[in-house]
Amino acid sequence: PIYVRNEVVGSTATIVGEMYQEKGLMPTAKMAGLLAAAIVSDTVMFKSPTCTQRDINMAQRLARISHESLDALGQAIFSATCGDDKTVDAMLHTDYKEFHIAGHDLAVSQITCMDSDRLLDRKDEFLKCMKDTLVKRGLDTVALMITDVLLEGTQLLFVGDDEDAICQAF
Repeated sequence: PIYVRNEVVGSTATIVGEMYQEKGLMPTAKMAGLLAAAIVSDTVMFKSPTCTQRDINMAQRLARISHESLDALGQAIFSATCGDDKTVDAMLHTDYKEFHIAGHDLAVSQITCMDSDRLLDRKDEFLKCMKDTLVKRGLDTVALMITDVLLEGTQLLFVGDDEDAICQAF
């Protein structure tokens, strides 16, 4: 049997940080920075509904150990996912999943960013890539959620044959 530790936190890195404390160990500055970055990423800069006070406290502790700014880590993480050097295909397929639900084949993708307007300027490119993916993969619908961390909102782009159902759902 394997040991499993399951706790109500937004990031597994919070649990790992607590395990260091429980053992009386201090993570290296580099390890503390990695764990802090993981918490910032998993909790979407503490804005995710799964984020807990334990996540925030641990991230702050790890940031002190690593001499890193949590805001700077967040900027670096969420800017890297959608830089100008990335193709729309690469961005679309980074966090991409396909589902078969009630006889309907669909794909859902999410891009988490800090400047949704910059991505929405490329809306036509995304829609073309999504249509190409729909045809190539034999899907009924492809949806892309562009989630802006700073605005705390999501823009939904979609292509497919069930526009009425999607519009009704939202």
